[in-house]
This record gives sequence, C-alpha cells and structure tokens, in this order.
Amino acid sequence: MTASVFPKNLRFALVFCGVGLCGACSSLESLAPWSSNDRKPAVSAAKPGDKVPESEKIARLPMSAEDLDCPTVEVRDAAASLRVGGEENASVRYQFDIEQTARQCDPQGDQFRLKVGVSGHLKIGPAGSPGAYSAPLQITVRRGTDEKPAYSKTYKVEANTAGGAEAAFDLVSEPIVLPLTRTNLADDYAIVVGFDTGHAAEVKRPHKPRHAQASDAH
Repeated sequence: MTASVFPKNLRFALVFCGVGLCGACSSLESLAPWSSNDRKPAVSAAKPGDKVPESEKIARLPMSAEDLDCPTVEVRDAAASLRVGGEENASVRYQFDIEQTARQCDPQGDQFRLKVGVSGHLKIGPAGSPGAYSAPLQITVRRGTDEKPAYSKTYKVEANTAGGAEAAFDLVSEPIVLPLTRTNLADDYAIVVGFDTGHAAEVKRPHKPRHAQASDAH
C-alpha cells in the first residue's frame, strides 16, 4: 500500500495486512517497516473472553500506541469481494475486492481510539463499462466477552475507473472510542471488515437517453 492510500495528515502508525495472505492478517513489514504485529507481553494472563479480575487490570495507564497490543483486522468469510452481474465470468459487470487492511490503537486515559483502514480495487468485467461505482463496506468491532458488536457501521467506498478497466479505493474510519481495561486489546476485541453483500452496490453513471431505452425494448 502506498502513502497515498492513507494520507500523511492521519499520522497512522499502521500495521498493514494482506487479505490474500491469511484471514487473521499478519504484518507486512515490507509495507510498514516502522510497525510490527508481534505480540507484546500481555499485562493480563486471562484467556480471550475472560472477565478481567481487579488484580490483573492495568497498573498504570498506557502512554502511547506502542504500549497496546492492537487487535488484527479479519475479513469476514465470503465478504472480501462484491461482484455485480451474473454467475458466469462473461456476465460480470464489475467487482470490488478488498486487498489491504490496517488499524491503529491510541490510548486515551481509560479508553482508546481505534482507526481502521481498508483499501482495494474496483475492476470492470466483460459485461460492464468504465465509470464511477460505490459499494457498502461494513466495519465491526466485537467484544471478546460475548462476541457482540461494540461498534458497527456500514461505509460507502467509491472508485472511478476514468475510462480504464480498474481503479483503486481506500477508506479510513473515524476514530472509534472503546473502553480500555488492559493493554492486551487483542483479547478483548476483534475487528472484522467485509462488503455488505445484502445491499446492491450503487452505480453512478448517467441514465440512458429515452430514445435509447425505447430501442432496447424492441
């Protein structure tokens, strides 16, 4: 992922993940050599989903993002792509694909601010035509205790092929503020992203002239 995908003014210390490498997203040091996904020693020895005893809660508030073990980003099963058109390849109009993900956790007292990034490509199929398209992309943060959403929002990603066969898209969520009880956040939360395939992608193209529509009916 290039710097243009995540603007410099966001000042992320992001860990990037390749969707094609693994569902749990291991770090890609070649893309983000300043960051690492290696686990830091957990402040708590509790297992994922366990209630944190008072004796195992953080003894001091973390001062920087490096103090936190930020959860990795997972891509929901069968939601890494959104295809519009028929089942046969020849009938595909266009397809959105998730290719990279990223996240950053910053401590804010007894809370932390999470940002999630997703990027990929829009590709025009044999039955489609170049243009501007959008698709619904859902970001969910689940609690480890009950696996219920602590945050969930559907965003709209957009791409314009500008006459070509494909175009890139990128999305960075607004800061998501969540409770911080220990530095090992990967045991308390799971980040899941994926296209909302229950909703049709939006197409932004001029409508056909009326006379063209009439001729199509014959």
